[in-house]
Amino acid sequence: MPLPVNDTKPVERQLLRDVVYTRLYEGIIDGTLEPGETLLDDKLTAWLGVSRTPVREALMKLADIGLVEMAPNRYTRVAPIDLRAIDEAIYTTGILHVHAARTGVPSMDAATIARLEKASKEIKRHAKSKDLPALGVALNGFFLEFERSLDNAVLVAVSEGLSPQLLRYVTVWQLPFDTDDIPAKIAEISAAAKARDGEKAAELIRDLYEPARRQFFDEYRRSDAEIDANPIV
Repeated sequence: MPLPVNDTKPVERQLLRDVVYTRLYEGIIDGTLEPGETLLDDKLTAWLGVSRTPVREALMKLADIGLVEMAPNRYTRVAPIDLRAIDEAIYTTGILHVHAARTGVPSMDAATIARLEKASKEIKRHAKSKDLPALGVALNGFFLEFERSLDNAVLVAVSEGLSPQLLRYVTVWQLPFDTDDIPAKIAEISAAAKARDGEKAAELIRDLYEPARRQFFDEYRRSDAEIDANPIV
C-alpha cells in the first residue's frame, strides 16, 4: 500500500525514536504497511517528517520483534505473515494468561480491576463497530493486565513479545473469530476478576483461547508443507 502523502499527526520531538517506532508499529498492525512491503528510508522520513536516524533505530527495534525484516544492502521490508508464529502465539499466550489469572486474580488490586472493566467496555464498542485493529489492541491490553498484576517482569516481557503476532492475526483476516461473542465472554472474565475468583477467570480465559486457536488452525493456517513452499501470504 502506498504511504500517505501527508500525515495529519505531526511527530512529537520528545523521544523521537519511540514516537516513530509507535507510528510504524501501528502502521504494520493495522495494515497501512502491508506484509512484504519494502520500507525505504526516504519515503518513511518524508511521511513522518523526521530524519533518517530515528527511522533506522525504530526499524531495528521492529526487526527485533519480528515485524520487520532487514537484509543489509538488499532490503528492509514489512515481515510477511508467519502462520506458524501466529499459531504458536495463540497457544502460548493462552497458557500465560490462564496462569496469570489463576495466580494473580485473588490478590488483584482495585486499580487493575477498574482497568479491566474499562477495557471490557472498549472491547464491546470496537466489536460492535467491527473495528478489528482497535478490537485487537483492546483485547491485548485487557489480557496483559493479568500479567502486569503479578509484578513479574519476565512474564510481562514474554507476553508483550507475543502481542504483535496476535494483533496481526486480528487484522489480516476479515473475521478470524465471531466478534459478536467476544464482549460477553470478556465481561464474564472481568466479573470473575472483580470477584477475585482466580480459578473461574482462568477457566474462562482457557475456554476463550482454545477455540480461537482451533479455528485459526482449521480455517486459516495452511499445512507446514504449504507454508514451506510459499511462506509469504
